[in-house]
Amino acid sequence: MKKYLGVALTATMMISLLGGCGKGAEEPAATPDQTGGAKGQESMEAAGGNESQDSGNESQDGKNEENVTITFWDGNWNEGSFEKINELWKAEHPNITIEPEYLVDDGMSDKYTLALSNGTAPDVVACALDWTTTFGNAGLLAPLDEYIAADGVDVSQYVQGAINASTVDGKLYALPFRSETYALFYNVDLLEAAGYTEPPQTWDEVLEIAEACTSGDVAGYGVCGSNFGNFSFQYITMLRSSGGTILNEDNTESALGSDTALQAAQLYRDLADFAPASMIENDNVANRTLFANGKIAMYLSGIYDAPEIVKANPDLNFACVMVPTANGAERSSILGGWSVAVSECSKNKEAAWEFVKFLTSPEVAKYYTNTFTGTGDPAVAFEEFDSAIVQPNADALAYAKALPSVGCIVGIRQAIFDNLSLTLTDSKTVEEAVQKLNEDVNGLLAGE
Repeated sequence: MKKYLGVALTATMMISLLGGCGKGAEEPAATPDQTGGAKGQESMEAAGGNESQDSGNESQDGKNEENVTITFWDGNWNEGSFEKINELWKAEHPNITIEPEYLVDDGMSDKYTLALSNGTAPDVVACALDWTTTFGNAGLLAPLDEYIAADGVDVSQYVQGAINASTVDGKLYALPFRSETYALFYNVDLLEAAGYTEPPQTWDEVLEIAEACTSGDVAGYGVCGSNFGNFSFQYITMLRSSGGTILNEDNTESALGSDTALQAAQLYRDLADFAPASMIENDNVANRTLFANGKIAMYLSGIYDAPEIVKANPDLNFACVMVPTANGAERSSILGGWSVAVSECSKNKEAAWEFVKFLTSPEVAKYYTNTFTGTGDPAVAFEEFDSAIVQPNADALAYAKALPSVGCIVGIRQAIFDNLSLTLTDSKTVEEAVQKLNEDVNGLLAGE
């Protein structure tokens, strides 16, 4: 399964194991230079730590270095890219062996939480951005600031939102190798058949076109009714693009009881009227499949879906457009992606840092990511892809911001799903659901 702007952790476990919310650091003021190259990528002597193995390899400067093996966890959607990465890695670091373990989505977050908490985690972990915030707040990741300063790594080259998400109480806990945000995918032929030659620019236009395209077994819009990660990210995208926010300015109170939050929740519910009959069971993978088969006219997703759509239906005439807006709001979306961090319990921190630095360099990350690198460059897979699909996704990164840097952000996303999903079955009115959501988020912020 491809990741949709980051995988969600199980909220109950995160709250019970890692504690309450906690306020994150002020966002760094630096502006990213997304075209800048990585600094400090040269090989350097790696320290083996307590787990080092046989010594005897000779480094490029003639010094003997210990052979070290470091462990690495990531999702199995990246497993096919490791051979290329390992080839590049061994050319620079012949004395450090990487032992990867690629995990399935189901249960992955729980395994991370337990391993980091009880000290059995691997040396390096790939984390969705909101995981980094949560684990950093809990002190389960090693701060990288000293390594970054010593090696002269240019942090400003990375997408700023990813750096913000990985910064807690002034300390940086991870570097990004993958960045993405949502775009609106649309079926060009279905829109034209309904009389629309241009994609929608506002959410009112999305509703209008969705209604016009809904006919027979073709749905106008693909709503996620399941999967709290997909659901919460899509609601937050609608909220931000309408001028709303999740929390107040200093992250101390919920802003999900605002008129704009109510409007975004109503939008989500209204779009459900033009969704497939299977909406309640559908996650984004189901919507992608329906879209590829010409059964959905529009849906929100990331560029990672494009190759899968082309693979399923090479003849589908589709394109992307940046997320529509409402209320005359400035364009704003949610930044997703993945970073790599060093576990606090690692006994090979310096060798682990070398791998973090290596994997996040734009020259290497473009082979590993299936979206954009941590510096905003497209993956190798998209170098010859249709610009009508790639460019809107690339342009949208400039308007993408990370989630609030609070420890209970995953619990907040779970609360969004738990409350607002009830409106899809009319179990609660939108007003009732939004009121309860606002109360629940304030409870999380208070550590209840």
